Amino acid sequence: MAEPFPVLAGTCAIAPRPHASRPIPYGQRENLATRNHEQLREFCQFLAREWGGNRQHSYAVPSRGKLARSRTVNCKWSAFGLVDAVSKYDWRGKNFAESKAGLDRFAADLQSAIQRDSNTDVCDIMRAIMHWGGVDNKHRQKRTFEWIERNADEISARLSHVVDLIKNEQASLDSFDGVNLIMNSTMAKIVSLADPEQKLVIYDGRVGGALGYFVARFAEEREIHQYDVADQLLFAVDREAKRNPDTNRIHFPALFGKTRDRCHASMVRWASQLIWQVSEECQASPREIEAALFMWGYNIMRGCNVADQPQD
Repeated sequence: MAEPFPVLAGTCAIAPRPHASRPIPYGQRENLATRNHEQLREFCQFLAREWGGNRQHSYAVPSRGKLARSRTVNCKWSAFGLVDAVSKYDWRGKNFAESKAGLDRFAADLQSAIQRDSNTDVCDIMRAIMHWGGVDNKHRQKRTFEWIERNADEISARLSHVVDLIKNEQASLDSFDGVNLIMNSTMAKIVSLADPEQKLVIYDGRVGGALGYFVARFAEEREIHQYDVADQLLFAVDREAKRNPDTNRIHFPALFGKTRDRCHASMVRWASQLIWQVSEECQASPREIEAALFMWGYNIMRGCNVADQPQD
């Protein structure tokens, strides 16, 4: 990518910022863009250091259910830095290497079916990916199933278009209107695997929450306030309490709302660009970084300092 951090605006309903309505004097806009660009680079370097760092994070996991088999001690997951988080990765009893091997097989099968324009195979593989991801509940995923069925006769072309659209940093994402094109955590998995270059990451509530967590730490250490944070660092997040990275200093927009599909597509684009930059900084694969964030973001509130917690 020639320009890893394009200026994008108006993609999510960002919470009002103090002094956000201040007019920007003519001639300072270019300086603002340059400052935001540098801030994004600084955050990539910050997250790359966190990759090899020793920041401690832990949370309790249920004694039963999907997370019961996680690599825990006394029902508590704990890691020191993001590298350690990958070593503690667990998805339905599989470690990172085992899980990635399964993803790679899905990716190869899906991309092959798309290239052959075999719409039936593409639909079958999409449903298999949903089952693997535990997001195949007919009721909770009604909208996704309906979109697949509605576009079944041209699903190969549709998926290719979505991949190209998100990767084209200059392209508008307005077509993600919830009808023509949709984007959610389920579709993010499918689109990531449909990308032949594997440049698109799986942006879900966990990954978004973890990115927000590190943006908040970055802002806290540098004493950066809400109105000075680059828009591309205000990741839209799940409003579930345990995945809400808000602090007294920084508030993040919600991942859901009237423009949720366009917002989610923007997050896939922004997070993918950022994670690829970080991967170059720390010589790790984007999938490894994504996996570390996925584990870190299961519960971020318990890992925050009390001083960082939002106050009533």
